[in-house]
Amino acid sequence: MYDPDNLCGLFDGSSIADQWRRLIDLYHVMEEETGAFCQAYDIHCPQGCGTCCEHFIPDLTSVEASLIAGYLLFETRIPLLVEKLHESGGTACPLYDPDSGHHCTVYPVRGLICRLFGACPSEDKRGLPVFRKCKYNEDPKARSLSENDISQPVPTMQRYSVEFSAIDDGGGTKPLGEAVMEQMNRLRFLAAYLENGSDDDDNGGSDPLLPTPNPIAS
Repeated sequence: MYDPDNLCGLFDGSSIADQWRRLIDLYHVMEEETGAFCQAYDIHCPQGCGTCCEHFIPDLTSVEASLIAGYLLFETRIPLLVEKLHESGGTACPLYDPDSGHHCTVYPVRGLICRLFGACPSEDKRGLPVFRKCKYNEDPKARSLSENDISQPVPTMQRYSVEFSAIDDGGGTKPLGEAVMEQMNRLRFLAAYLENGSDDDDNGGSDPLLPTPNPIAS
């Protein structure tokens, strides 16, 4: 079972471990707050729906992508998932699985937009919260909410974006497949450095999950 403390512990002594811990803490807060919002206003996705993942490939920042990369390399260790990243194309997220419970093969570490889409209000021009239901949600009970419908303080995407920007390095975003593969290279290099005290790669590339290192600055 995924344990964020174990994953972060692999990189203790590096800046990435601190970033991951802060990001995971933010994710936990988001889960609690957006969950409470959805419960209060009876917002939910239709049972078994994964349509948004079939029509959307998220752009990720480096810190989001690095957490997913770490999860794939050191937690799931499933070569097929890495192959999907290599072959990513089209309109569906390469980590989407129509046969899994959440449809997301990296659900515990999914990115910011994947956590907020369809579950969190945004702010209008006056800074008031509004909620726009997912266009793929065909539940007749599903509805959008104006500021007049929301009667209590609620989290907004803008607020989370501000909190997220304090964690992220501000390096922009890339499509999920490209971003995660780049961070896999970075983590492999960093893991070898932390283990050996140098950037020498002693495993000879024997692990099929770990790509040839590309010395990206950590």
